[in-house]
Amino acid sequence: MTHDGDSWHLIQPVSIGGETPLQLSTGDPDDDQLLRQIAARDRLDRPREVKHFLYVPDEDSAQMVARPLAMTGWQAEIFAPEDTGEPYLVTVARDGVVLTADLVRSSRELFEQIVSVVPGTEYDGWEASIGTDTDESPTPDS
Repeated sequence: MTHDGDSWHLIQPVSIGGETPLQLSTGDPDDDQLLRQIAARDRLDRPREVKHFLYVPDEDSAQMVARPLAMTGWQAEIFAPEDTGEPYLVTVARDGVVLTADLVRSSRELFEQIVSVVPGTEYDGWEASIGTDTDESPTPDS
């Protein structure tokens, strides 16, 4: 379900492949594909956990990325590499998120902005939880 200011619109499940419906279009083909996959398997109006992944060159950079995000409500974790010379992994997550194309687009913009100001940082995308309760699976009538 999406809200355009004055009214709500139900988003029907879509097939995994094919064209992205306008209401699911984020402007990024990878994000569109992931959003279509989630919509094909679960209701988009169900709150879920969303997690983003960033690779950074060192611990100082990891702290530069994680601290401000944690202060704005993200759950940030830093994972040190097992091998010397490998990047650190920073994961940032939020629970209770309702996925919309606008949210996905603005999240990508946030993380791409971080990449642009923290040298050597790479945004590696996102994932979202999918419900396992069959009562929450999408149906043609929902």
